[in-house]
Amino acid sequence: MSNRQQLAQSAPLACTLGADDLKSRFAEIGALAGRALLGHEQVGRRLQLSCATEAAADLERLVAQEQDCCAFLQFELRREADAIHLAITAPIEAGEFAPLLYAHFVNKAQAQGAECAFSCACASAGAAL
Repeated sequence: MSNRQQLAQSAPLACTLGADDLKSRFAEIGALAGRALLGHEQVGRRLQLSCATEAAADLERLVAQEQDCCAFLQFELRREADAIHLAITAPIEAGEFAPLLYAHFVNKAQAQGAECAFSCACASAGAAL
C-alpha cells in the first residue's frame, strides 16, 4: 500500500479548503469539465472521467491540489493517446454519499449541455446537490 493510500484511509471525510477557496475550486473544476470532459462513468464509490488530451497539464495540477485538500479520496491519472483518464475513489466509509463527494467534477459540464457518454447514476447524484 502506498503512502498516499495510507493517508487516504486515515484522513477525515472532509475537504480542508475554506468556503471561499472551495467555491473557487468548484468553479475551476467546472470550467475544466466544461471544456475538456469527454465522458464519465460512476459506479459505486468510483468515478471515472475521460478528458481531452490538451487538458493534461491542467488535470495533473488539479489532481495535485485535490490530493492536498481531499486526502480521503484516491486519484488515479492515466494518459492514453486519445484521452486522459482520471479515476476518483471515495473511501468505503462514504457509503451511499460517495457520489456527492465528487459530483462537482461532472455537474457543471452537464449543466452546460455536455451529455454523459455512459449510463450511470450521475444525473441523479447531481440532482441531490
